[in-house]
Amino acid sequence: MTFNLRRMAGVSGGLLAAQVCKAGALGFIAAGHFQDLSKLEAEIKLFIDIVERSSGADCNARPCIRPSIGFIGHSSLSSPKHWENYEYILEKYSPMAVQFFAPSIITRQDGTSNVDLAHKYGAKFIAQVGSVKHAKEAIQHKVDAIICQGSEAGGHGLRRELANSAMALSSQCKQLFQDIPILAAGAIVNGQHLASALCICDGAVIGTRLWASHESMGDKILQRELTKENSCDDVVKTAVFDQIENEFKDFRWPYPFDASGVLRNRTTDEWEGRTSEDLDGALQKTDLFHTYKTAINTHNPEIITVYAGEGVGQIARIDHAYDLILQMEREAIDTIKRLQVIIN
Repeated sequence: MTFNLRRMAGVSGGLLAAQVCKAGALGFIAAGHFQDLSKLEAEIKLFIDIVERSSGADCNARPCIRPSIGFIGHSSLSSPKHWENYEYILEKYSPMAVQFFAPSIITRQDGTSNVDLAHKYGAKFIAQVGSVKHAKEAIQHKVDAIICQGSEAGGHGLRRELANSAMALSSQCKQLFQDIPILAAGAIVNGQHLASALCICDGAVIGTRLWASHESMGDKILQRELTKENSCDDVVKTAVFDQIENEFKDFRWPYPFDASGVLRNRTTDEWEGRTSEDLDGALQKTDLFHTYKTAINTHNPEIITVYAGEGVGQIARIDHAYDLILQMEREAIDTIKRLQVIIN
């Protein structure tokens, strides 16, 4: 049974990745925009230390002794120095796998790609895509697996008008590319969802559910919003927050990846569905910009981004990542057995 932890910038560090691996899944450490090499190395070393200390005879983490690392494509390899740092990480830590997204394929002026460099150092390359078009591009670069991120997923992804559901995208990619693993991502928070993914592809990727874990590094005030009385109705895929945050963040999310699955709040209530020109005018002429930055400092979930996928309504509490993975596996097995009974 194949499922892994989605790379989540600011959330997935060495501790969370290690606990996911201990439970038998593949945990990723998020390099994020890959601007702080020492911070990433600290998380890698933490991961290695935890896994080595717990890799006894009965530990599921033994095959996972090498770290896996996720990168945001548009910023992680934005300069020659970033390429040097990427190769340094590959050479020094020999990751089991690397994952890239937004975009998944980056090519240097000499024609070599991030895929080529990963393979040079023995790392598997996993491309996260949101469309069949991007999946076909990834296949041309000989990636080792594809994550099909659906429009129902939390966090950044393709704009709503360009995105696809996880089920439709995963199913079509599996039909097109039968020789490599295809993983579904988006609104998968329990074993029933995992079993559904296994019906159409090879596995699943878990994001929001593992943010709602004790081991995640995410903002704890915002994290608590995930366990409130939510439903899929409370999630929207919107470009509003990126338009606001691109005004002051060091790295602007580029089109078409400048949209996120988030919990609805006062900001989306006011601005979702209105034109980008309206929002831009408010940022320039009103106190919206100041109000938003103040809300970031006070961690106000009624105003700022709370990333969440459409499965958030089935998250009731914060749990330990190790227990979550094992529970999802048990639930998936029970679901599959129940289906066998129905068929028979």
